[in-house]
Amino acid sequence: MPVKMHFNYKDIPRAARFGFSAKKIWVQFLGFLVGTILYDIFAYIGMLLSGMTLSEVWNEYHFLPLPFNGGLTFGGLVLVLIGALLFGLSILLAGVAVSKITYEQLKGDEFYEVNKAIKFALTEGKSAVTALITLVIVAIFVLIGGVIIGLLGKIPWFGELILLLMSVPIFFAGLFLVYLFFSFIVASYLVAAIVAVANTDTFDSLFEIFSTLNEENWRFVSYETLLYGTKVVAFSVFAWTVGKALYVIHLVLSHPWLMGKKFADITQTALSYFPIITPLYSIDPILRILGVDAILYPVYPVPNLPLPQQILGFIFGIFFYFIVFITLSYWMTIHWSGNTLIFTIIAKKKDDIDYLKSDKGEKKSPIEETFGGSEEEKVEKEEKSN
Repeated sequence: MPVKMHFNYKDIPRAARFGFSAKKIWVQFLGFLVGTILYDIFAYIGMLLSGMTLSEVWNEYHFLPLPFNGGLTFGGLVLVLIGALLFGLSILLAGVAVSKITYEQLKGDEFYEVNKAIKFALTEGKSAVTALITLVIVAIFVLIGGVIIGLLGKIPWFGELILLLMSVPIFFAGLFLVYLFFSFIVASYLVAAIVAVANTDTFDSLFEIFSTLNEENWRFVSYETLLYGTKVVAFSVFAWTVGKALYVIHLVLSHPWLMGKKFADITQTALSYFPIITPLYSIDPILRILGVDAILYPVYPVPNLPLPQQILGFIFGIFFYFIVFITLSYWMTIHWSGNTLIFTIIAKKKDDIDYLKSDKGEKKSPIEETFGGSEEEKVEKEEKSN
């Protein structure tokens, strides 16, 4: 039985509940894990090409090379950026899977399998990726056109004439670039939900993005603002709970009657595998309130421990990364679940399409719903009428 919805702002705070799902957090966790592994491979290669040795990269960055201090060659920087893009791709595909699980849950299927969601993301999620890439490519071509006009404008006399004749198109090209920028923002929020809910291809996904920006921009902004507030509150409670759980574990096991200093040294060794993330220092007061600020301050130098404790510290370091991924995954599952709700509401408002109703037969694309069906359907209707 489909979930009963209000189809308005009242549905948005429910994203905290829909996001708090073990299988959704697991799917998003896999997205973080795979994305980090892909990023690490390209980042390590990029730093090696920039002249660093493997031991230098490991000693400075460990599991997560974040070159905030620079020092990369152009080729190394390109590889690091490729790794970052692959990380983003992994997060986006995980978002498609989470959105698909949420959509099936909204339709009444509480037992939709994780394997099916991942398979859907890997096969149909390419539409979400290509929609974003298409917007970027179109923007690049518009910019290239501007560069060409600028080069032609350097020609004496003829250049001034070209600039005069092209002044109006240049103005509208600038407006179009601004429009593409806002379209990309809308797409980055909604495209995963669009693909998961409407099962659209690239062109239909872009149609939904443009129509949302044109017709429901105020609703999109207000709903995303409400969703952000929901994410902050729900995630803060979750992160605080995780922080207190780790505090209790440390308080018990580091007690002098139990493991004492041995456990504290192992914990310090584990924390040393976190990189120094300078941009996060600005939110240190917030992380301190939540009790998870220890990840910002790796302990140096690492205690000189016996080999068994070093191995345990290494394993605990990986375990701490997993805890961070799980915690961040809840933020993202609220995000994807909330945007699934938002797209479902917006589709109902602008197109009067209720995607939560059971569909029999093949689902029409948003364009076919808007313009009255495909050409084949029109021909069939004409034949029946004759």
